[in-house]
Amino acid sequence: MGTPVPLHRYPRLRTADVDEAQSAAGRVMSSHRLRVARPREFGVRLHAVGIGSSTLLYAVYHGEAEVTALAPMDYCTLQLILAGAVDVVTDFGRRRAGAGQACVISPGERLRLRFAPGTVQVAAKLPRDVVDRGYSRLGAEPAGPVKFELAVADGSPWPALLRLAVDTVDRFDTGILPPGTGLELERVLVSALLLGQPHDPAWVRFRGGGARGYRAAGVAAEALQADPATSATPGQLARAAGVSLRTLQEGFRSRFGTTVTAYHRERRLERAHRMLSAAGESRAIAEIAVECGFGHLGRFARDYRLRYGITPSTTLHASRMTDTAAPTG
Repeated sequence: MGTPVPLHRYPRLRTADVDEAQSAAGRVMSSHRLRVARPREFGVRLHAVGIGSSTLLYAVYHGEAEVTALAPMDYCTLQLILAGAVDVVTDFGRRRAGAGQACVISPGERLRLRFAPGTVQVAAKLPRDVVDRGYSRLGAEPAGPVKFELAVADGSPWPALLRLAVDTVDRFDTGILPPGTGLELERVLVSALLLGQPHDPAWVRFRGGGARGYRAAGVAAEALQADPATSATPGQLARAAGVSLRTLQEGFRSRFGTTVTAYHRERRLERAHRMLSAAGESRAIAEIAVECGFGHLGRFARDYRLRYGITPSTTLHASRMTDTAAPTG
């Protein structure tokens, strides 16, 4: 007999039906749209259990699947990938996590996850008020919405504690987790997250960028917004702002929750989207991509689809249809 899968006493879903998977998983996490590349290859398995006010999850995706949130999240998600890979796009950046890697998804307006075939993960859903109470236990109060960095450094403590939480739940043979145990697992996991994962406002407090990095990030961001197609490197932007590259990078993580490069790419994509949406019959995709600073058309198409969920050609076609349908006089 094989080793039981994580949280095996708490099955919530096992299906190959896309609509059933979307509905059931939405009740556990939040309302979302589920798209699959090949319906005949699709299947999902989901286990979930409450710990305090939070939720531990185990999920398996057979076949490629894309999940897009339909409403702003009011919770933080911790993901630890056991097999496969997931591409994450949020308001605060993007991240690809493979087997053995982790990421932190902060509350926000936008979330898109693309699971590679055979992806297996354990995760935790932490409500915003639970994270805020964790701050209070540490003797501080968040100045505003907490924005965690997506990427997780090697040696970060919380992925190991997420595994510990799952293993602890599985040790209760009755399938009944004592409430006190659940609350303690939640408390320890939240504390490790707050102390070990870079985030705003703690990033400013714990790292060397400080106020100078925060201000420099604002200067550089204004330059990138004014001219997204600029070829300026992060190092050049740092020199123009009068700080070191490290200070600028830390300032961007603190202020915007992302890197200089990711922020720059986002501004270029926004400009390309505006131009494609208004191009009508007059422009070609390659021409717009180059004008927005993208030197590689394939990478532009990939990044655009990750950002907007459609291809550049779909946006351009819609623009041409609108242009054709517009009254002429």
